[in-house]
Amino acid sequence: MQQPLPFDPNYYFSLVADNLLKNFGDKAIGYADHALNKMKAIGDDEGFNIWVEIHAQLTNKSAIGTLPAGATMH
Repeated sequence: MQQPLPFDPNYYFSLVADNLLKNFGDKAIGYADHALNKMKAIGDDEGFNIWVEIHAQLTNKSAIGTLPAGATMH
């Protein structure tokens, strides 16, 4: 029997970030900020941690789109 592959949540956070960027463009990070504030306000630690990861993906994807040609991120 084939062993299941390890679960990589970053793949799913990246999908969510891609969809937010596709649907909301520049406003996506603002919406993620709002979601972070809401999760913190209601004391939802799990939701907050999920949105932290989504926000990080959005930030990385936004930064890559604004780098000059030939620039390398480390």
